[in-house]
Parts: sequence; C-alpha cells; structure tokens
Amino acid sequence: MARRYDQQNTRRPLIVICSEGGKKSSEYYYFRHYASRNLRIQFSTGNSTDPKGMLDDLLKYINNEDIKSEDNVKIFLVLDTDLDERRINEIKEIEQQCKDNNIEIITSAPTFEIWYLMHYPDSKLVFRTSKEVKRELKTKNKLYATNLDIYNTVANQTEYAKIKAKSIEKQADKNNEDLIKINPHTSIHRILKVVEEYKKLK
Repeated sequence: MARRYDQQNTRRPLIVICSEGGKKSSEYYYFRHYASRNLRIQFSTGNSTDPKGMLDDLLKYINNEDIKSEDNVKIFLVLDTDLDERRINEIKEIEQQCKDNNIEIITSAPTFEIWYLMHYPDSKLVFRTSKEVKRELKTKNKLYATNLDIYNTVANQTEYAKIKAKSIEKQADKNNEDLIKINPHTSIHRILKVVEEYKKLK
C-alpha cells in the first residue's frame, strides 16, 4: 500500500534520487545534507546496479510511495558511465522511458566522485577508470579514505565545481558532442539547481 504523508509534508517539495548503492552510496551521503524543513530528499530502494534494473527499481518505488501525487517533485536517476561503451548504450536505451515518466538522467564520467574532484582547482580530472578517480580523491581529501561523507570539507567550493561542470557541458554542446561520452563530465549540478529552486518555494 502506498504510504500517505500528512498535509504538512505533502506541501513540502520532494526530490527523489536513485543511485547505485542507495543509502550506502557517496550520492546518499552527499545529498542528504540538502534535506531541510522545506525540502524532502528521498532515495529509492532496490539492489540493481545496471541502468535498466535501476530504472525498474525506481519506477516500483515511485508507484509504491505514490510519488506522482506530489505537487512539487523532481525525480533523478543518477548513473556512472564507468567509461564503458556497453553501459553508455544501456543508459541511452532507457532515455525515452525516463522521459515518459518525468525522470531526469544524471550521468557522471567516470564516476560520481569526479564531482568531488571538481571542487579542487588544482585537481587532475581525466582518468581511465573509476578506481583512479577515487584514488586521486583520497590524495585530495584524507577523510574520503575512511568515510564516504565528505560534504562539509568540500561545500565551500561548490560554486567552483558548478562552474567547472557547466563549462564542460557548454564545450560539449559547442562541439556538438554527446555529453555522456565525454571524459570527464558530471551533471550533478542540475540536481543542485532544483534544490535551490525548491527551497525558494513557500
């Protein structure tokens, strides 16, 4: 049975995020800091790691939680490309289904942690694997070696990271390149834009 929210909660905007690893992911530890009295952030359930399986889990969550009844809701499917052509093709295959269900796909290459590295002006950004990204992040932020939650140590550089990510997107658009194939890139800033918009609602 779909869970019912009280009247006060239904008036609060809602952001739903599906990411690999759910509440054990870097994405969860990062975005939970943006939840507030004026904004709910929920992570969908499910154990899938492939794009199609994650979408299926997300759609099931949307149905079970009656998400479509919300007045102000935005749903994101957050995926790493892993610089893997097969995975990129799998992401492309679910694009239309996501559009049909008002779900925005957010990709990062090679992995979400590239968003963290964009907070550091002197950081290397081009890598061959996701493991290399995480290895570099550990050299920049010792906390990451023992804890996935490093939000407080990077938050004051978020605007710089946004500028960097947007610059890469702009260049890809200028060159008529497919962003999902660009190394590096991340569209995490698009979720933060919605966070800012929703927090302004009364």
